[in-house]
Amino acid sequence: MKTLFFTILLIISTYASAQEISEDLKNVLQNDNVTELKKHLTAKDLDKCYKLDDTEYSLLTLSIKLNAKSCFAELVEQNASVEKTCNNKTPFMYTAKYNRLTMAKALVKAGVQIRVRNSDKQSALDFAKKYESKEIIEYIKSFNQ
Repeated sequence: MKTLFFTILLIISTYASAQEISEDLKNVLQNDNVTELKKHLTAKDLDKCYKLDDTEYSLLTLSIKLNAKSCFAELVEQNASVEKTCNNKTPFMYTAKYNRLTMAKALVKAGVQIRVRNSDKQSALDFAKKYESKEIIEYIKSFNQ
């Protein structure tokens, strides 16, 4: 019975795991090349979690991490999920981690839930404090007034 359980678990985890991001797509984001992004972007790939360096990211969170402002704007315009969680972090949490105030404001404008917590009970404010993202801390606190 134990063997059957672990076999089923292994099969499920194999299908549920993120796919490796292609070199082309990685380069597009690293170079913030929105023209090339449009060529690579399909609706079914918009909200996938992609594996990069043993961590999972959505295209939106990768654009935040890499500070790819044009690609970020295009992904928001294409209705990428602003709530998609990969690696137990939402895009808004990544803006807090990397102190990307302009991107944080764009996510709020797109309807992001500011006070969402991950499975570890962490919020974007917790990430902003951990990474000393002073602008994001003040921005998030401004919603409490």
